[in-house]
Amino acid sequence: MKRKKLPEGEEIHQTQSKKSSFSKSLSPGQNWKSKSMRIIPEEILRSNPEAFEHRVVFTAPWNNSWQLWLQGDKNCLFMIKEDWNEFVDDNLLASDDTLHFTHQGTMYFQVRIFKKDGKEILSAPLEVEPPHQEPTTVSASGGGRQSFAHVENPERYLLNPNNPYFEKTLTKTNTALYVSTPVVKKYELEFGPRNSSMHFLLPDGNKLEGFNKIYSGLHAFLGWANVCQKYNLKQGDTVVCEFELSGRVVTAVRVHFVTASNSASGRQTSRGRESFDHVESPERYLFNPNNPYFEKTLTKTNSVLYVSPPVIEKYGLEFGPHSSSIDFLLPDGSKMEGFTKSYGGLYGFLGWAAVCQKYNLKPGDSVVCEFELSRGVVSAVRVHFVN
Repeated sequence: MKRKKLPEGEEIHQTQSKKSSFSKSLSPGQNWKSKSMRIIPEEILRSNPEAFEHRVVFTAPWNNSWQLWLQGDKNCLFMIKEDWNEFVDDNLLASDDTLHFTHQGTMYFQVRIFKKDGKEILSAPLEVEPPHQEPTTVSASGGGRQSFAHVENPERYLLNPNNPYFEKTLTKTNTALYVSTPVVKKYELEFGPRNSSMHFLLPDGNKLEGFNKIYSGLHAFLGWANVCQKYNLKQGDTVVCEFELSGRVVTAVRVHFVTASNSASGRQTSRGRESFDHVESPERYLFNPNNPYFEKTLTKTNSVLYVSPPVIEKYGLEFGPHSSSIDFLLPDGSKMEGFTKSYGGLYGFLGWAAVCQKYNLKPGDSVVCEFELSRGVVSAVRVHFVN
């Protein structure tokens, strides 16, 4: 692997480097998702023979963390593809980037990302919207509103014709709903503090909680991934996002579908539970009919088992601290260790990738996830296979 020069002041003593640090950068013909990028270096394994049997945890300077499960291949130890790809995608790694890993104890590494010019990334990288998201025309309708030339007469979708809005066509990655600078300037929008609550108002009259974020000066809303999942929104689908304001401060985003794949709204079962129209009578799979549960259909990336805010609110669920242990209880009577993950107010469980791998679960497969509680706190997820 071609080694790039680290910035001044970042050179590591050679003897220490072999024991506790290593770097990754691309050689010709490679990309960050190449299998060779997922290898744990042999010298790290030799110096810490029992530290990396099952997983590693990467922590970035902005306090985000990723847990990556490991698998053996001949004499090598690899990070599982789905986990590594999530790390690559979350950090928008470019071909000229260099990663520097420092071992901080059993299974833990600090990871630092350096650009081509030697500058270190010190905050979460901003998801780059594709060029077609930039405004192409500006119409004078509704007082000189900004239009994006994807939707014919987007104003007709608005609940209140005086509200500011923008139109979005979904990309491959939709973890956050970004508001472009031209839209902010056009309507002189203001936003709540970082991590403060807002809401997504949905076509079926329901709402999902979201959170204000700001990345490199751009405003965004976390919780958008749950909207996309609830309504099965796919890459290429288009929505009109209408802002609800208090003064000039955005308090909610009202979502209007223009084109959507299968807008399957959640339905309520006879007991008032939330279901998602994928599994007929999901309650029949439960070990204890009084336990909370939800149903999940696997997607292309299944490194984390996320719990949507409506499920949390419905059952009043509570979770252990970030990175605390939980168990996946499996149909064959065995169990696998998992870990609670909290990210921007959203909860999920790491270790899900290992469950999917063990049972060869594929995109489109459905499972019912039943929660086991200890004094009201989720302590385990019992997994039931549907197909």
